[in-house]
Amino acid sequence: WMHHFDWEYFKLLKAPWYSSLAQGAGLSALTRAFIATSESKYLESARKAFESFLKTIREGGVVYEDANGDIWMEEAITMPPTHILNGFIWSLWGVYDYYLTTSDIRAKELYLKSARTIKNNLHRYDVGYWSLYDLAPTKMKMLASPFYHALHIVQLDVLGRITGDRLFEEFSKKWNAYKNNPFYAKKAIFKKMIFKLLYY
Repeated sequence: WMHHFDWEYFKLLKAPWYSSLAQGAGLSALTRAFIATSESKYLESARKAFESFLKTIREGGVVYEDANGDIWMEEAITMPPTHILNGFIWSLWGVYDYYLTTSDIRAKELYLKSARTIKNNLHRYDVGYWSLYDLAPTKMKMLASPFYHALHIVQLDVLGRITGDRLFEEFSKKWNAYKNNPFYAKKAIFKKMIFKLLYY
């Protein structure tokens, strides 16, 4: 699925552009439509959508493998990649839904590798008082807005329940403590405003 509008981000995304988030959301919708209706057309469309997760960005897909062998699903296709956290997790859930519906071993392997990537890199999103929106190589890091910080907390809690890995739950609780600290929240909002003024 393509986005037919320009989007100002780390680098301007010129229409038409595509995203792992859109492909993952599509996978979730199609697999659930198949479960609800038993109509094979939805499952066939899901199979076609899943193909984008089997290709790297350079091949026209939505997956990036870094020098450490970590697998990332990229919400915004840029070079260098920016690793938007919420978009990665939404994308991962789409692949997980597809695996639960089809038992496709490729989806299971991608889900496990990608969940491990998030686990291995979660500390990079933690600035000691808030979470980062992404890992873009800007001089000033992009903090998550209050909305996205709260979303990260919920996403990590759910990811912990899905994977059974307590690290996700630990980060969820830690980031929730950040959110409930008035000083940290004000500091994050102030720095977010400065980032917006300097960048986009």
